[in-house]
Amino acid sequence: METVHVLMIDLIPLMCNALQQQVKVSRGRMGQYEVCDFVLLLLAYAISGVETLKEFFVQLASVESVVLSVWQRQQCPVASTVSRFLSAIEGPSVEQLRTLFEADLLEHGFDCDHNGGLLDRTGERYWVFDVDGTHQVAQQRSVTQQENYPSVRRRSQAAVRPGYLGRKRGEGIRTRSAVSQAHTTEWLGTFESAGNGTPGPDLDRACEVIQHYLQHYSLSGSKAIVRLDGFYGTPQFVNRMQHHQLGYLLRCRDYSLLKQPAIQARLAQLQAQAWFHPESHTVRDVFDLGFVQDALAGYTCPVRLLVVRTPYDPKRKPRVGKRVKEWVYELFITGHSQGGLSGTDLLSLYYGRGGFEKVLGDEDHEQPCDRWCSWHPPGQKFWQILNQWVWNWRLWMGNANDPQSVRQTP
Repeated sequence: METVHVLMIDLIPLMCNALQQQVKVSRGRMGQYEVCDFVLLLLAYAISGVETLKEFFVQLASVESVVLSVWQRQQCPVASTVSRFLSAIEGPSVEQLRTLFEADLLEHGFDCDHNGGLLDRTGERYWVFDVDGTHQVAQQRSVTQQENYPSVRRRSQAAVRPGYLGRKRGEGIRTRSAVSQAHTTEWLGTFESAGNGTPGPDLDRACEVIQHYLQHYSLSGSKAIVRLDGFYGTPQFVNRMQHHQLGYLLRCRDYSLLKQPAIQARLAQLQAQAWFHPESHTVRDVFDLGFVQDALAGYTCPVRLLVVRTPYDPKRKPRVGKRVKEWVYELFITGHSQGGLSGTDLLSLYYGRGGFEKVLGDEDHEQPCDRWCSWHPPGQKFWQILNQWVWNWRLWMGNANDPQSVRQTP
């Protein structure tokens, strides 16, 4: 709780006035608490690392008097009051909070000289952003379906839908698309919905956030490299990235490209470049085919195609890629030219330090954002924006206490 006290002291004067003036939540009756009272509790919950609100309130009871004195409050909302507040939040309140979050990022975040970057072989500087999806599973109790019983109505039915569960057990999921600045690991935004989510609209909103971030520093979209995993590796998502005029690097799952005679002819002519994977210690052949045009497949503009192949191992089933005879092929697509970034450079960037999975793993360990806080969808969104806000402030405060230069990736 000591860390919570220090964080709240810095956040209160900066956030309370803006929250009270700009974030409006319509409730049945005002009562004795303001929006800021609930926000302070949610901020403390975000940094506490406690798995559930129920457990958080148990731990808070022992230091409640000290926390209230730091917050300059006389009373603290109880768990049921917080739940009712989150259930009263609607879409406009979430967008008002999101606007404050983005404005605070640009005002207090790392400036252009200290927010990292990637230098290509010609000395050009790029900024790497990550967009990826993660999901939280909800386990539901089994209930009877007999006709003489009323129809089933679950508290979580508005927040979750059936969808891809991955390795997790559950009956419903909620998918969240998160946006991060790769060099500083600052969060730029989060967008979520029930089930498998809405990846197309979420990607559009993520691109708008990245564009706004670049415009703040007077940078063009061509200076960005947005890393995306194979979920986005189809023409519809590539066209969205090109529409927003942002640089990108993604894993392609459109393996029909390998069947084209023109692609096969280029593969036969090119000499493979060897690339060593630093974690699996495997050597892969990389073919940089340059820009290819395939309007029939749905690509509106030419894309630069990288083909990576590894020998097929019958003892180990490949997790990704397409097996063709004795080889396993992987495809990567980018919008950047060959002048400054070679094929092996881009492959190293895609896999660098575990890619975006490293940031999500750190989040799960240090400050999990996917914890359930409300079954009301806008209430859950409200909480997750606050959680990302706390993450950013922890980065900025840590850098203020121990300034270190952000590493440039050569």
